[in-house]
Amino acid sequence: MINVEVLTPRKIELQTEALCLILPTLMGELSILPKHVPLISVLRAGKMKIKTKEKEIAFEIEGGILEFSNDKAVILLKNFYI
Repeated sequence: MINVEVLTPRKIELQTEALCLILPTLMGELSILPKHVPLISVLRAGKMKIKTKEKEIAFEIEGGILEFSNDKAVILLKNFYI
């Protein structure tokens, strides 16, 4: 499982455990599964998906930054809309 934190300048918007993340990056869509190599990536505007055991959460983002290491994803966004 991947521990996911979605942060904005206001607060922690979402904390969950995910099976998979699908994120829009400057180089195209990026899928992250558990045990992915550590990375930092700039996110572009587009649709972000978080797949959990129970459901899939999808929302539009305006861009941001992703940091992933040790099965933890920290996603920094300017705004957050579900």
